[in-house]
Amino acid sequence: MKGITFALISTALFTIVGVFVRQLSADYDTFQILFFRQLIFMLLLIPAISKNMGVLLKPNKLSLHLLRIIGAFIALYFGFITVSNIPFSDAIALGFLQVLFVALIARFVLAEQITSTRTFTIVVGFIGVMMVVRPTFAESNSLYVLSGVIAALGAAVAVVCVRKVAQSEPKITLMAYQALAIGLIALIPTLYLWRTPTIEDFMLLLLVGIISSFAQYVGISAYKWTQANIIANVEYVKIIYSLIIGLVIFSEIPDLWSMVGAFIILASALIPLIWSHYQITNEDNPKC
Repeated sequence: MKGITFALISTALFTIVGVFVRQLSADYDTFQILFFRQLIFMLLLIPAISKNMGVLLKPNKLSLHLLRIIGAFIALYFGFITVSNIPFSDAIALGFLQVLFVALIARFVLAEQITSTRTFTIVVGFIGVMMVVRPTFAESNSLYVLSGVIAALGAAVAVVCVRKVAQSEPKITLMAYQALAIGLIALIPTLYLWRTPTIEDFMLLLLVGIISSFAQYVGISAYKWTQANIIANVEYVKIIYSLIIGLVIFSEIPDLWSMVGAFIILASALIPLIWSHYQITNEDNPKC
């Protein structure tokens, strides 16, 4: 429950960040948005980095850290490109491929058990997402569709690495390595493509950095408490957050298909909790 709660909070915050990124992408290159995100992240981490320098200089499982950084960069960069160049519903649909990729990687790399119940909830949740967004890709360039698939795969790799490394590394190591590495990767293209932001856009860039930093902290915490494939399934709830944002901010009223899809998504998220509670109850009360 604790891991799932953290994941729900993290997913909600990242959904809000997605709205800001889509707005900023009309005027700024993806590298510049990504650089600001990482720069603010690093500035927020400076006090913790100074207190934990000894730990940061002696990382465990360096190869997994490197793989996670690569996966995170691919997910962020290609994800920003995708959400900026194709219809929002199509981008969301492609993003949920991460759930399927995580389930496969967690099964074969982490040896996490994927029961028939978990498989059922993953499939049902994905069906619910498709009912809400109903992507057509009719107006989308195939190149941007491919970038969405690549972003989902990169995110899945990063998620699995976090799950593996989070068991032996403090959160500051996970956050500092990614913030610094991706920030340096984005620096040179940002200098070349630089565009001075307006005051309003600068505030949005600050919010992207601050909110995503907190979201990442909470998200990493989630992987200390439950399996990667269960956390990944919580990603489906992002579509419900999107419906709420659309209703409150953009006055977009969801249709019947969207409402039914949202109900199915909630059901797919609740089934594992209900089943776990049922099993625990039976273990504590064998006669029940």
